[in-house]
Amino acid sequence: MYLFWKKGENVKKIVEIAHDMILSMLQAESVAVDFTLGQGNDTLFLAQQKNIQHVYGFDIQKSAIEQSKMKLNEYKDKVTLILDGHEHMDMYVDGFDVGIFNFGFLPHGNEAITTLLETSKVAVYKALCQLRKKGIIVMVLYPGHVQGKEESLYFDEWCKKLDGHYFNVLTIRFDNRDSAPYIKVIERIRNEI
Repeated sequence: MYLFWKKGENVKKIVEIAHDMILSMLQAESVAVDFTLGQGNDTLFLAQQKNIQHVYGFDIQKSAIEQSKMKLNEYKDKVTLILDGHEHMDMYVDGFDVGIFNFGFLPHGNEAITTLLETSKVAVYKALCQLRKKGIIVMVLYPGHVQGKEESLYFDEWCKKLDGHYFNVLTIRFDNRDSAPYIKVIERIRNEI
């Protein structure tokens, strides 16, 4: 249970748990994708990892790209920021080992601009197609708002249908808090034959 908390400490924040999951699965020379750049915190975390050789970050908001550029200046040679929707990821990325979707809206930004189920479905499907063997996709879902609830319900059901011969799916959530954010981790265990 060390992944979630140490004796005498509070439970980690959901994003910290997501980062711990990524650290536990990192391989040497990994390519990473932050599908929901936001303020650039996940991209910065990925860029700081020695086992990650390059990070791609997607966002549809120019302000998110500009804000993240300042934060990522030290890692500018290791990071590519893309002003485009994550559903177009296949136009920019050709295979990756670690991906994170932190669904929802830009913290302290316009809450009306949020990830949408229609584009999130396409993005996750395309990401799964490009995920390399032993790679993972971490999805942080937020059922506490309308769009987040739709995404949560959809991905809960969609992940159950993934073929267990090719993928492992793990869900980490507080069962006694209906609207609390939670994590889904998809691991590719083998490629198609």
